[in-house]
Amino acid sequence: MYHISDFKKLERCPKQYWLSKRVEKEFVPYITYNEDIIALSIELLMIQNVFTGQPNDPKELAIEAFKNKKNLVNARFSYEDLRVKVPILLQEEERVQVYFPFVNCYPKESEAQMMADTLSVLEKCDIKVDEVYAIHLNADYIREETLDVRKLLVVNDHLFNSKNHPHGCIKDLIAEYTRDLLPLLEALRKLDVQEKIETKRTAVCTRGGKCAYYEQCFPETLPSNSIMHLVQSSHKLEMFEEGRTRLQDADVDRIEGTRFQFAQIMADRNNGLFIDKGAIRIWMKEHIHYPISYLDFEWETLAYPPYKGMKPFDVLTFQYSLHIEKENGDLEQRGFIGEKDCREDFIRHLINDLPKEGSILVYNMEGAEKLRLIQLAKQFPQYKDELQQIWERMVDLSLPFSSGNIYDLRMEGMYSLKKLVPIFSDYTYESLSVSHGMEAVQCWREYETSQKERKEELYQALYEYCAMDTYAEYIIYHALKDLVK
Repeated sequence: MYHISDFKKLERCPKQYWLSKRVEKEFVPYITYNEDIIALSIELLMIQNVFTGQPNDPKELAIEAFKNKKNLVNARFSYEDLRVKVPILLQEEERVQVYFPFVNCYPKESEAQMMADTLSVLEKCDIKVDEVYAIHLNADYIREETLDVRKLLVVNDHLFNSKNHPHGCIKDLIAEYTRDLLPLLEALRKLDVQEKIETKRTAVCTRGGKCAYYEQCFPETLPSNSIMHLVQSSHKLEMFEEGRTRLQDADVDRIEGTRFQFAQIMADRNNGLFIDKGAIRIWMKEHIHYPISYLDFEWETLAYPPYKGMKPFDVLTFQYSLHIEKENGDLEQRGFIGEKDCREDFIRHLINDLPKEGSILVYNMEGAEKLRLIQLAKQFPQYKDELQQIWERMVDLSLPFSSGNIYDLRMEGMYSLKKLVPIFSDYTYESLSVSHGMEAVQCWREYETSQKERKEELYQALYEYCAMDTYAEYIIYHALKDLVK
């Protein structure tokens, strides 16, 4: 059986669909869905006496349930070899209502395609839908002691544009997106029997992040000075296909002209390194003062607010690592790992551990650690002054790299700590039992519920990983100091 998700893969790239049926990919959710949106929607709509569908239901079961029950949840309907799951279908006074719940705050207009395809299948089953609604999370909801489903969820007859503004009426959008499903099903059937699919590199391969199957299509390793590493370039693929394979070969009339691109091209022309020593010296002189605190946080993102004062998709900051460097070169490491609602403990330990003066170096702080502190200050206003003093002393260590004041070809268009550390030292993350952020989140999810022996193992793994992040900041800062001497 086919599903609507197969249509999405097909339309993005036929080979993505073809590979998805042959190469299994592990998916680790970035967000924890700590409640069931269907169960919450049922509570919101006060639905009783429901038929609840199951994944392997025969296709006749939902049709029969529609005739005999007023309310259907997760019912499976089929047309040809396409199966759709209708989240909530209600029959009131001979009118059929369908509700599509979304675990986000602003379901976009593009979701109308999924809705239209689902309703097309219902129509093929002789079910005419009169009203369609979206149920989604309320971005402004702040939890009290208990979760209030009537304030948490919103029922709407419209979807949202890219700026999160109410825009398209669902009924009108469905009419616009309704299409013949047979050509799509036929395309999927043909792909299923093909032994091989041609690989063709397009902008779609990396749009919104690399395709999960990118390495299967393009297993070759590009040289560090490949023009394909040119960041924010809309023309690098066409230049590559023309034979302009190196960064230094870039056509100046077809680049966006960012400072980062300039640094990349100049690094290729200058034996692999570009550095604006003057700019970095000035940045250091103006912003870095001893004692230097190297700080890093780890956090979990939760779709539904689990504790008082939290909003949908708020994060729970459960760990920090702190290296403190004194002017004489002494280096001290401190840290914190909490459990469950550890927010206030986190705040108190952080305030106590951080020196009251000097610079606090954080990597990519604006979209991460600084936001975490601002959020905590709103949730615990009694600590606002101390937390504000911390974020006002923060200095973003990534700025020399993101601004294009330094570029090493081995960065290959990236400047994460994990990319930089092996360039500027003999250290790597590969030797750690936890080597990247999502592994740390998985580790913490298990840590909360583990028994003593396993808990100690997980604690050590988390401690070492976060400590490596702050030690990496120390490495990078001193590498910069050495380069500008």
